[in-house]
Amino acid sequence: MQQKQPILKKADPKRFGVYVASDNGILIQTILPGDKQCGILLTKIAEPDKDPIRLDFTPDMFFGNVCCCRLYGIEPEQYAYTFHVEGRPVSDVYSKECAGHKLFGMEHFKAGDNDRVLGSRFREADFDWEDDKKPGTPYEDSFYYGLHVRGFTMDPSSGIREAGTYTGVIRKIPYLKKLGVTGVVLQPVYEFEECIPVSPLTAKVGEARMKVNYWGYVKGDYFAPKNAYAYTDNAVNECKEMIRALHKAGIEVILQFYFPPEISMGMICEILDFWSVAYHVDGFHLLGTGIRMEEVAKDPYLVNVKIWAETIPTSDIYGTKTPHKRTFACFERGFMDNMRCYLKGDENKIQDFLFYMRRNPEEIGVINYLASYGGFRLSDVFSYERKHNEDNGEKNQDGETYNCSWNCGTEGPTGKRNIRAFRMRMIKNALSFLFLAQGTPFLFMGDECGKTSLGNNNPYCQDNEISWKQWKLKKSEKEILDFTVFLAELRKNHPILHRSKECRLMDTKRCGVPDLSYHGKEAWKPDMNYYIRHIAMMLCGLYEERREGDKTVFDNHFYLSSNMHWEEHTFALPRLPIGRKWTLLYGTQEGSIKVDQDKKHEADMYTSPPRSLQVFICEAVPVKGKADQKKQ
Repeated sequence: MQQKQPILKKADPKRFGVYVASDNGILIQTILPGDKQCGILLTKIAEPDKDPIRLDFTPDMFFGNVCCCRLYGIEPEQYAYTFHVEGRPVSDVYSKECAGHKLFGMEHFKAGDNDRVLGSRFREADFDWEDDKKPGTPYEDSFYYGLHVRGFTMDPSSGIREAGTYTGVIRKIPYLKKLGVTGVVLQPVYEFEECIPVSPLTAKVGEARMKVNYWGYVKGDYFAPKNAYAYTDNAVNECKEMIRALHKAGIEVILQFYFPPEISMGMICEILDFWSVAYHVDGFHLLGTGIRMEEVAKDPYLVNVKIWAETIPTSDIYGTKTPHKRTFACFERGFMDNMRCYLKGDENKIQDFLFYMRRNPEEIGVINYLASYGGFRLSDVFSYERKHNEDNGEKNQDGETYNCSWNCGTEGPTGKRNIRAFRMRMIKNALSFLFLAQGTPFLFMGDECGKTSLGNNNPYCQDNEISWKQWKLKKSEKEILDFTVFLAELRKNHPILHRSKECRLMDTKRCGVPDLSYHGKEAWKPDMNYYIRHIAMMLCGLYEERREGDKTVFDNHFYLSSNMHWEEHTFALPRLPIGRKWTLLYGTQEGSIKVDQDKKHEADMYTSPPRSLQVFICEAVPVKGKADQKKQ
């Protein structure tokens, strides 16, 4: 039987990309220079060393620089393709899946022709989403967890066969649920070239000429999931399986995209539309310069999709109106920098601390973080004062010089028990601020158990244990993990800790107490002087309701005192109605806190140790007898 020869025929413009249209051929619509000889190169996947079949586009297939045609006469699953301009291969910017490049990093580079990119694949959309539904969790109820698909499970301690893949993330969903995560934020999962040349100015003698861009914040094939992150030979379906499984567990998926200035806003919106529709993605964290958020806001496909950026121009997007639902969120470093400075005891930080603890604007969400993929890890903030990026091969010149960090007396790891205990306290202080602030908490993988990157504050090229999450934990790391789980559960169970609106510091309910109030040595009288490093705040539970079994009840009052001074300080707890009392929920200090009745001031007083935090909760006093119950 004579084999069919592939042929091209002109077609009318429809949508950009390459689509298998079953017996109606393969629809091709792309942008190429119409005044030059262009075409398509077909490579048989089973015979990658053979010369590709070249088919040229004819002038009647062009509408300006838009080429529209149909390809007939091939079995789509057997071929990969690239376009060409006067014989020079050009990748398809609308490629939905790349062929080849199954190995990551230097393994891919060493494999050479055995793992080279053959181009793009023709692949029909055959994925069954079943009854998939986006969780749609409001920002006030969310807790986000940043991760790198490869680094999350690549370490041998993960104990899974599918390490470093989309399937590996699926295997660890029970861990994410235990942690209390409501959404994951994935570092770039679009196809990108991670092997980059080493600068001759910084290269060491005998060093490899290539190194790895482990993060992937570069221009890439934005419509295609990364092949090297797939355990199977179908990256498209495996990535979708991961998203479907996360949704089934009630976990949202936010994707990070980096766009350099040359990517047009039209293309950016096309990319976001595609991932939100074809992959059911819940939101995007947009990185890069020149991205006009007001244009993203006008896209009808993205109306209910969460969009994060460093700054959100709310006046340009909403004018004077308030949106009925918050979809945009600000992901900027103000919370991190100011909280780090307050934690290490810098002066004139009380006002900033209070602002970021209550910040929760009505128009947009606010994503709070104390450490992310760039900069020091959370535990390193209290172990290093200087960056240690020598392993990056850039003579320690890369990365930020100042990190608002403090090594607690010794640079790096130490065997001194008192310093290790002190660092543990500081980490617990930091995590408490993160989860008790009104904005939405964000943790990067490993920070929930005190992972260190050994002082490397820019591990963009570290595809190894410096960046990978560790799953076999030491005793101290388990303690931090348990504390993180406790805080996430506490926040979830008490709406007053994660309100949908910003506290106004006013008695808007006429209950005699404002929603948020500040306190010091005397109740209701905070000291706001520039040299003060300690203060307390009370959240009134009467402003939020929660479920208690089958009943709806007012939430508890919470009293949080923070003393970041190197000296102890006395605090006064506000008086409560009869039948209620303050109970110490937890403290970050070693040992117990003694609460005494001050008869002169008729208040409960206690002394907070240096560099510590205490959280009290208002509870009902157990009573016996009808008379006492009536009083309560």
